[in-house]
This record gives sequence, C-alpha cells and structure tokens, in this order.
Amino acid sequence: MQKKLVTKSDIIFTVVIAAAVLLVWFFTLPRAEGKTVVIRRGGETVAILPLTEDTTCEVDGLYHNVFEIEGGSVRVAETDCPNRQCEKTGNISRAGEAIVCAPNGVTATITGGEADVDGITGS
Repeated sequence: MQKKLVTKSDIIFTVVIAAAVLLVWFFTLPRAEGKTVVIRRGGETVAILPLTEDTTCEVDGLYHNVFEIEGGSVRVAETDCPNRQCEKTGNISRAGEAIVCAPNGVTATITGGEADVDGITGS
C-alpha cells in the first residue's frame, strides 16, 4: 500500500499560510497620505489646512467642534454634539477619508494624494 504524498491536512495548512501572507501583504500596501484637510459646515468651506502644520480649528454652529491637526492627521478633539460619533472616528490621514458630525452639519475631508478606491459605479 502506498502512502499519499499530499494529505488533506497539507492542503488546509497551505491554504491557511497563503491566506495569512495575502492578508499581511494587503494591510502593508502603501497608502497615499493626504496633503490637506477641507473643513465644511453646511456645504460651505470653513477652512483648508495643511496636514503638515500642527494646529486646531474650531467650528461653531448648533454645536461646537474642535478639530486638531497633529503629526500629519486630523481628529475631532472636542465636541458637544449629542452622540459624539465624530470624536469616536479617531485620526484620519489618507486621501479620501472623512470625519462627519451630522448634528452640526460639519465634515472634514482629506484631500491631495491619491484616494483609496472604495467602490466603482458605472452608468
């Protein structure tokens, strides 16, 4: 009787290793860093700030948002909106990323560089 050269466990092991390698490769791909953050309230531009300069930007409306730019990323440092989801977004730094404070009608969007593609639609 001959032994099998490739067993079922060999195949499973190979697939798991290949999947791990692909995951590591995918998450270590270089991502385009943004160059500026555009802060808007109600669709109107409030500020366009470079991500290279550490600063803060306060936006008043129905609520109060404080955006903090530090180390090439931006975040909502303080807010008094009801659910504080904008604070929970954390830091963003890549082109195309955004922070939204819906109750205050405020967005902060990273521009410059190349945006990562989330999806493609056609007509």
